[in-house]
Amino acid sequence: MEHERVADLLRRSADAVAPTPRERERMRLRVLAEFKAMDFESPPAPVRDLAAARSTAPGRLMVALAAALCLILSLGAMSLLLSRDALPGDPLYAIKRSAESASFGLAFDDAAKARKHLEFATARIDEMEGMAARGATPIGSYLTALTDFDTDAAAGSRLLTVLSTNGDGSGLTYLRDWATSQSQRLKTLRPSLPERADTSADLLAAITERANALIARLNCYTITAGGTDDVGALPATDACATRPPVQQSYSTLPTTATHPGGGPGGSGPGGGSSSTATTTPTVTFTTPTVASPVTTGSKGSGPTTTSTKPTDVSVPLPLPVISLPPLLPGLPGIVLGG
Repeated sequence: MEHERVADLLRRSADAVAPTPRERERMRLRVLAEFKAMDFESPPAPVRDLAAARSTAPGRLMVALAAALCLILSLGAMSLLLSRDALPGDPLYAIKRSAESASFGLAFDDAAKARKHLEFATARIDEMEGMAARGATPIGSYLTALTDFDTDAAAGSRLLTVLSTNGDGSGLTYLRDWATSQSQRLKTLRPSLPERADTSADLLAAITERANALIARLNCYTITAGGTDDVGALPATDACATRPPVQQSYSTLPTTATHPGGGPGGSGPGGGSSSTATTTPTVTFTTPTVASPVTTGSKGSGPTTTSTKPTDVSVPLPLPVISLPPLLPGLPGIVLGG
């Protein structure tokens, strides 16, 4: 009986709190309105988000690649800046040498390449000075710097000697002064360097001697022998025939012409007078031909010699005045020249 009473109380309480018929109708209409407003042709929200993600994937990839490229360039610029003071054996030394190779590729003529080689050789001396100041440097680092120095110094000397002997020769003075300066720096560092440094010192001495030998022959007809060796163009070994200045010589060649006359009062046959032509000086200019500097040939080619002969040019002065007597009495005489 108790159970029945409880169930009856629950039914009455449910009727008391239940919505009224009017409220039920309002709720039903609201649900129908919401149901009609739903778009069943469009994909669900998760599907639409996936399609949008797929459509923007290439753009996001390009943004990621651009960001990675900027990061790489920034790191490369930072590494290049930090590697300027790197020494052989340092982690960034390879980046420094790569930058030097790239700058050498931007030199488009032989003169620029020659000076680049000498700049790189000077940088190797700078590095050896830095290693000596640091102290406790492995001998392998010194050997690397000395080997690279010899390579660049010899290459720069070969290019510069050939170019200078074919030009005005100003590059030889620059090469000689550079070799003298680097030789003094190497001599100062000699106590800190291995015995291998003697080879570099001998190379600098050979470059200085070669530059002086070529400078001494700049006023000769033949400057080089037409070949090259490890340090550059070989100077000619024949006697130096100095190019003479332009000279002028004057010589007088007398010319006399006598013509018998037949007019009255003359001393010749028929009473004519004789006429003697005036002396005609002839000026001769002796102009030696100046030979151009001998170009440097390939290694192993024979010596090239140039020989010229002076050219005599005779320039006669105005013709002499020659007077001829009249052919018949009463006719005027004939005058030639003047």
